[in-house]
Amino acid sequence: MMRYMRNHCSNHLLSIILITSCFFVLQAQNIYASETRGISIEKMTMKSTAMIKNGIYRALIIGNNEYRDEHGKWQSLTTAVTDARAVAKLLKQQYSFTDIKVLENATRRDVLLALEALANRSLKNDNVLIYYAGHGYLDDETNKGFWVPVDAEGSDHTTFLRNSTIRDEVSSIASRVQHTLLISDSCFSGSLLRAAPRSINESDYTEKYFEKVSSKKSVQIMAAGGFEYVDDDYRESGHSPFTYFLLNELKTNNTPMLTVSQLSSNVVRAVANNVDQMPESGVLQGAGDELGEFIFIKLDVTVDGINPENVKIQVNVVPVDKSNKLKNTIEQPASQQTIVPIPTL
Repeated sequence: MMRYMRNHCSNHLLSIILITSCFFVLQAQNIYASETRGISIEKMTMKSTAMIKNGIYRALIIGNNEYRDEHGKWQSLTTAVTDARAVAKLLKQQYSFTDIKVLENATRRDVLLALEALANRSLKNDNVLIYYAGHGYLDDETNKGFWVPVDAEGSDHTTFLRNSTIRDEVSSIASRVQHTLLISDSCFSGSLLRAAPRSINESDYTEKYFEKVSSKKSVQIMAAGGFEYVDDDYRESGHSPFTYFLLNELKTNNTPMLTVSQLSSNVVRAVANNVDQMPESGVLQGAGDELGEFIFIKLDVTVDGINPENVKIQVNVVPVDKSNKLKNTIEQPASQQTIVPIPTL
């Protein structure tokens, strides 16, 4: 009816129609807001965005099962490779890792070359995660700790990877990037770290906090145990206890951003509650940690009661340096762009 009267109605009538239309639009918006259980989803603007460092997320994942020791000291493991594959898959599918290198049954030389390559391709604002699953060793006389590669020979320490060497390599990477996280799922892995717990309450995890810790350098460590042996298979799950609960926490996380402090606190409690093992967390001493935090950014955030079609995620598109060729990574994007999400809280 209005369509046929459009050319004949008075200005007064048009004003009434416009005012009435605006009233119904405002009422509809109020009804929509009430149906979202107190959470307002805006399609065009984002009121509350935590701007964090948005470099590339890179990972080196190492899993050692098949030990070749002719002396019989280092028996093959069951779950280390499975653990490594599961961690790599989760980081790729649910978090913003675009450069992932996986090493299975790595020799001493393989590990050192991979660490060197990772350092060479890492950039200033990047976030680098290094994960190791395999045998570890602690010399009781010297109190020196080691990672044990698959080509280790009996008690010959020269065929192991000393903690001091690991520290040097990780420190080299940390000097180039913003955030570094070393996760070691091996016996005696706690000998790598200096305990430095963050005393943060859940209520303190605000946008300003995330912005603050993302702007500060971090060199953090999560270890499966301190100076003790750790289990290989948890209840026939195909994973070690530590990695089982690490994966579980990352999978069930429903927040846009998760700090290492939050993650390690939950993993420590879960492992300690179920097995005779006490994971530890802290920083790599002397590597330049400034009380920053490695932050996991989730690509798939779930909120009860919200229609997924109404949730929008703002992203930054960061051009990738074409001269920085990434080899042996998991499915690099076809285009020369990396999409890094900036979650809206």
